[in-house]
Amino acid sequence: MSSRGGKKKISKTSRSAKAGVIFPVGRMLRYIKRGLPKYRIGVGAPVYMAAVLEYLTAEILELAGNAARDNKKGRVTPRHILLAIANDEELHQLLRGVTIAAGGVLPNIHPELLSKKRGSKAKLEAVITPPPTKKPLLSKKRGSKAKLEAVITPPPTKK
Repeated sequence: MSSRGGKKKISKTSRSAKAGVIFPVGRMLRYIKRGLPKYRIGVGAPVYMAAVLEYLTAEILELAGNAARDNKKGRVTPRHILLAIANDEELHQLLRGVTIAAGGVLPNIHPELLSKKRGSKAKLEAVITPPPTKKPLLSKKRGSKAKLEAVITPPPTKK
């Protein structure tokens, strides 16, 4: 005990440090309370939310860093984040309706627009079938009235 008879001051540890996450747990609680004001919030909810957001952020940044390195860049740009999300199936499904500002578009050239190589007898991958042709029932000939071209078969005869 100290000479004055009081307790020693203990430095406070944050809930983020207790939970072992980097994202702020207290701020997550504040956001949850602001979004759902009439509900009671458990102590584990903001910790769980912070952990999930931290995991998703780490996953996206890792993939975006790989995309930046593939493009020989040292800095992650919104374009790299877009490419990282588009190339990962689960993240693409999660962020399907999200637009990333300054991300650009996915590189895609329709195969029909690519020029054919000269001298090669390469076939198109997609088989293109012509639309079915309809034969007209009435044909108009010069100098005569329209005639029906349908073939009429006689009824079968009984033996």
